[in-house]
Amino acid sequence: MYRFEKLRVYNDAMLLVKAIYKLISQLPKEEKFGLSDQLRRSVISIVLNIAEGTGSLGDIEFKSFLRNALKSLYETVAGLKLVKMLYMIEIDEEMRSCEIVGKELNALIKSLKNSH
Repeated sequence: MYRFEKLRVYNDAMLLVKAIYKLISQLPKEEKFGLSDQLRRSVISIVLNIAEGTGSLGDIEFKSFLRNALKSLYETVAGLKLVKMLYMIEIDEEMRSCEIVGKELNALIKSLKNSH
């Protein structure tokens, strides 16, 4: 098992990916290369930054990857709000998952040494 697989935030982010992919399947086909693609890339980036960050040599570098994951989370939230506004699709469950992942990312960032 890899280090990142032991992190709660990684596992919750994986569940968020699954939820976002399910939501994307409800979007019109014309969004395939627009909002759907952007949401797909932003939510995947959360997971990949967490995983890549665990290979860092120290806390400062790991924090940088976690901050990138947080930025991708914000992008995902904005994309979800666009989905709701443009297509009247409910996003409550996905937003709750985003809140959980955001709190976990912030807590992990704060727990690491050498703040920058």
